[in-house]
Amino acid sequence: MPNRLSPANSRLSPAQSARLDLFLASHGMGWNPALDRPVREAAFARLDTLPDAALAAMGLSRDTLPAHVYRDLLT
Repeated sequence: MPNRLSPANSRLSPAQSARLDLFLASHGMGWNPALDRPVREAAFARLDTLPDAALAAMGLSRDTLPAHVYRDLLT
């Protein structure tokens, strides 16, 4: 059963949070983004509300959103 808990101060749904956590776990080893996460969560949540066509026009997909919001630190 998936974890349905999320921090009370998070803007993300449990599914969005899981996607972001998976990205950070696989790309951000040894780095703690806790102080920066609220700003990045807001950007992630805003982009995730856009329709797929709008994301595609920006060269993005739902799968690439975590990398996009952390692109300045992890690329």
